[in-house]
Amino acid sequence: MARLPTPGSDDGTWGDILNDFLQVAHDTSGTLKANSVDSSALQDNSVAGAKIQDDSITVAKLDTNAGSNGQVLTRDSGASSGFDWATAPVTSVAGKTGAVTLAKADVGLANVDNTSDTNKPVSTAQQTALDGKVNVINGGGETYFDAGNSGTAITLNLSNGNVQKLTLTDNCTLTLASPATGAMRSLTLLVFQDGTGSRTITWPGTVKWGIASTPTLTTTASRMDIISLFTVDGGTNWYGALGAKGY
Repeated sequence: MARLPTPGSDDGTWGDILNDFLQVAHDTSGTLKANSVDSSALQDNSVAGAKIQDDSITVAKLDTNAGSNGQVLTRDSGASSGFDWATAPVTSVAGKTGAVTLAKADVGLANVDNTSDTNKPVSTAQQTALDGKVNVINGGGETYFDAGNSGTAITLNLSNGNVQKLTLTDNCTLTLASPATGAMRSLTLLVFQDGTGSRTITWPGTVKWGIASTPTLTTTASRMDIISLFTVDGGTNWYGALGAKGY
């Protein structure tokens, strides 16, 4: 068995004894022999990543027989070595491998057409329409709309807003576009005289004024009167009242 020389007792042979000892793990060139350092000679955590040269550990040096195709070496505190082979993350969907690109059919959306704006779940046009129907909930807020100048005839559509401004620029025949049925619909109309004044409104026959009769508007130029209208039958009958006037 190879050993180190013993001082005082190996005179004349200590060189041969030392060479025998060194050749257990070294070649004659002084480099380590293959397999001279096995796992039993390494302490836990004694080889750090910083001590391993780039590309020094190759596939041929790994225990590739332990795992199966598609598995990866992963940290496992329950394994005796601290590592174990595990199934790799899914890289195959419906026969697709590698970098997976899913079609709509792969996720059950074969009948969904989002290639054009009108076929999207909510198209741009639909979103615009929905935005126009949003109820403003802010302390009783209303939807205001300026209907502009009247001319001799004008149609007011409740879909534009339930508070509307109308500037009379002539004696005007007024039409109310039929609102949706199923609930009470109301319109607060702010009627302004233009810079001339003395303009009048011919109201639709569907508007009922009760015993107060058709209101007489303020004739002073640039003044404003408030008219309240509501219907419960989709515009078949409107009920009107003159509010404050002469603003």
